[in-house]
Amino acid sequence: MKKFLFALLIAFSFLIPNSSFLIEVSAAAEKVPVKIARLPIIFQSTIPDIDTRAALETKIERATHIPLNQTLQVAEYLPMEDSAQALNEIWQEMRRENKKTRLKDAIKPLAEKIDADIVVCPVLQSYSQWVDGFSSFGETYMHSYVQVELIVYDRRTDDLVDKKASQFYNDTFHIAGTASYLAKSCFDNVIAKTKLHELIMNVGK
Repeated sequence: MKKFLFALLIAFSFLIPNSSFLIEVSAAAEKVPVKIARLPIIFQSTIPDIDTRAALETKIERATHIPLNQTLQVAEYLPMEDSAQALNEIWQEMRRENKKTRLKDAIKPLAEKIDADIVVCPVLQSYSQWVDGFSSFGETYMHSYVQVELIVYDRRTDDLVDKKASQFYNDTFHIAGTASYLAKSCFDNVIAKTKLHELIMNVGK
């Protein structure tokens, strides 16, 4: 596909006097795709319901999406299952050697093992919610707590960013206080703090 696109653009360059844009696009098309490993969310505590899990995965998917990538092929997305299995093997080995090893310490070795240029590792560290009816007015009170982590590693620059976010809620029952709502908000927070979307959008430029 890339060879066809390149040949087509070169053909157009002879027909259009000002073809500098086409030449730039053709050069971009010939670049080696950046390999991106987006890991599935790692759950370190209670696993949310299926709808919440899907919503959180969608947030990470959108943050790592490159428009028109199927045509331009500036990035290659590595299989999530293979990346997750490789991380588990590395993590288990590191933990056997040192119990204090942190998950982010395994990200660089993972990038080397699977030959990834960019690694995106989302983690749901804490997820809890419970309700009680103990109040002078007989209202239902809800208690929720969520903590998430997002690790982003760019092997091209050896830049690793590790950001965390947490939120809690202790008040009368409200949809904005549910653990599901807090988790979505926290992931929005770490996606912004790691500048993940900006990193992905610069791929191929």
